[in-house]
Amino acid sequence: MSTVIFWIFFIIIIVGLIFIKQYEHKYRAIKKGDDGEEIVAKILGENIPDQQYIINNYLFIDKSGKSRQIDHIFINQYGIWVIETKNYSGTIYGNEKQREWTQVYNFGNEKYKFYNPIKQNITHIYCLAEILNVKNIFNNVVVFIGEADISNLSISNIFSKYNIEDIKTQQTSIHLTKEQMKTFYNKLIEIESQCELSDYQHIKNIEKMQNDIREGICPRCGGKLVLRNGKNGEFYGCSNYPKCKFTKNIDEI
Repeated sequence: MSTVIFWIFFIIIIVGLIFIKQYEHKYRAIKKGDDGEEIVAKILGENIPDQQYIINNYLFIDKSGKSRQIDHIFINQYGIWVIETKNYSGTIYGNEKQREWTQVYNFGNEKYKFYNPIKQNITHIYCLAEILNVKNIFNNVVVFIGEADISNLSISNIFSKYNIEDIKTQQTSIHLTKEQMKTFYNKLIEIESQCELSDYQHIKNIEKMQNDIREGICPRCGGKLVLRNGKNGEFYGCSNYPKCKFTKNIDEI
């Protein structure tokens, strides 16, 4: 075997090993997320007519034609609870306004940035409000499953696996009638039944949406991201403001 052929095979093997490692990491992350969602779904329980309605792994197409996935939607008399589940360990740092939160573990030697789940849910709520043609009935909820330390998150509607049950009894200023609860649930089921996308297609749509953001397209409504000035300096905001309030830091495009 010539030296050139040897190095070609060597490079192919190295690239293959890197690909396998990345795939395994991605698979473990997806599997861990799925396990967390199963835990939350089990705690939330089943539909109880006139009392509570639950939809898990809700996949739908928004009015702009983009696919959206919500871990859990919980409906009771105190509103529609849009729930994002994170199966994380370590210590979590962040606040409502930050675009990214930080996961710290291994005694501070490892840090991982992830998109603010509250902001992620804001986009979900915006899209649900459009398709249901209703506002001000949604509760933005994030649940951390696993052994994550969330004591540094002084934010309302952040739950751990130990107090998920509290969602069912937490009172809000929202009051839905039994008929409203049932109507919203049936409408959401109807919309979901019209979505024929596979999980693979949804992932490809997410990749396209991320590319659109890089090209200056709003991920919520499809408007143009334009440069604006605020009290903290320049930022990108949606051209459809105030209807759409999506913003992005100037250094993230």
